[in-house]
Amino acid sequence: MRYYIAAEGKAEYLISPAGVPVIIDVLRASSTIIAALWKGAEKVIPVEYEDWALKLGKDIGAVLIGERDGVRLEGFDYNNSPNEILKADLKGKTVVMTTSNGTKVMVDGGIIASTLNAGAVANHIKDSDRTYLLASGSPLKSDEDMYTAMLIEKLIKKMEQGYSVDDALSLSSHEEDFISLLDSIRHSGSGKKVSHLGYADDVDMICTSVNKFPIIPVYRNGAIRLSYT
Repeated sequence: MRYYIAAEGKAEYLISPAGVPVIIDVLRASSTIIAALWKGAEKVIPVEYEDWALKLGKDIGAVLIGERDGVRLEGFDYNNSPNEILKADLKGKTVVMTTSNGTKVMVDGGIIASTLNAGAVANHIKDSDRTYLLASGSPLKSDEDMYTAMLIEKLIKKMEQGYSVDDALSLSSHEEDFISLLDSIRHSGSGKKVSHLGYADDVDMICTSVNKFPIIPVYRNGAIRLSYT
């Protein structure tokens, strides 16, 4: 696999999009998007700016998810928290979402990835010659996203040996380097910050529930929906 980080990755992909873009903001935008679609949301519309998101959400009657620096935005229904979203009634609803980083790196055709769907993503992209990691934040603040990409790559390597998704997950879960990647996500700067803000339960779920939600969310034409292919 071939990795790029943040703005450099997005620019490189837009110049030569001969590969699969994988958008990772494991703490927490990707994980929250996955949770929303798992809960039955029809689509998630990522918006870069707070005021745009608020206006759009009000205009179309959408559920609003909004966060800056880990704190829920005023006027929004939910924080950028997968655990909060798993408790919400989203079936058939449209979600408008704006976050500090993750909603700013979308590219058409991008797969939304997290630990929470790592096995499904690995299986989906395992035959691709080139995969672009479009991590959120700056290169110095995206360690947890790189660890997530490395975790996905480990699963791909198991599948290339002939293992099924379930077997690859089962085998990897007992391997020291796989466990170390999850611990590194937990103890990353973002992991510590999210926990300090009172969302340690989000960090815990993200680091202990690999492939709990085996779905493939894809960003196309301004919205993220489930892919069934």
